[in-house]
Amino acid sequence: MKMTEQDIKALAGKYSRFIRWSDEDNCYIGSLPDFEKDCTHGETPEEVNRNLQEVAEMYIESYMEKGMELPQPRAMAISPSPFRETGNEQSIARLRKSQGLSQKDFAAVLGVSPSTLVKWEHGIRRPCGPSAKLLYLIEKHPELINS
Repeated sequence: MKMTEQDIKALAGKYSRFIRWSDEDNCYIGSLPDFEKDCTHGETPEEVNRNLQEVAEMYIESYMEKGMELPQPRAMAISPSPFRETGNEQSIARLRKSQGLSQKDFAAVLGVSPSTLVKWEHGIRRPCGPSAKLLYLIEKHPELINS
């Protein structure tokens, strides 16, 4: 069965995408775990997501041309926490203040040093990985702090 361009685009959208920030490369890195690891990069998660869509379409077309069986899509998208974005230092300080916590106490809740929190709040560094996700969860579910 011949797939149309629209069919390929729709199928490409079903494959898992993983987008992460790379401090080493100073950009976002994207991968398609169903096909290969890191395969694109960009300045924003949106740019990387568009690139991943194109790469997935190219993989599908290539597999079809070679008569290879396509991997089953896992349909999962993982994107960086909004707290990784630049310009969110005020958001971090505002979140801390909304909880009525000092920098020392908020740092303890997050499991980071007070100096790390100060650097985040001043835009010198940005939270990554679990810290960025925890900030996001606290913002969405402030009751977590009191648990």
